[in-house]
Amino acid sequence: MRPMRSGLARARGLGSAGSGTEAFWRQRVTSVLGLPLVAALMLVFWKLAGADYASARLLIANPVVAVLIAMAVLNFAVHMRLGARIIIEDYVHRPVLKAFLLTVNTGTAYGAAIVAILAVTKVSVLG
Repeated sequence: MRPMRSGLARARGLGSAGSGTEAFWRQRVTSVLGLPLVAALMLVFWKLAGADYASARLLIANPVVAVLIAMAVLNFAVHMRLGARIIIEDYVHRPVLKAFLLTVNTGTAYGAAIVAILAVTKVSVLG
């Protein structure tokens, strides 16, 4: 049986969405990077269990902890955006709706990340 893709598409390794394996690998990389971040965050949450606001603020004011939380938020926002993008590209077939949903997906993911990072910054810097 003759392949459906052109020779150029096979040479580039592009899939039906035109992005090839790039999205696949980005999704896997953010997953793997998330593992040590989750492990570190579990330690932070364990230290925060039963703590009052003042001691929680002191812990989050530690630059290492604040950066760790910000890295986790950003990593998982990117991971969430990539996963939802793949679903939208695979299952939404109307071009206008697809473009709208991809825009909303990106805005939601990065908007949530910005709000979370600003919250961590406020707690760690301003108290």
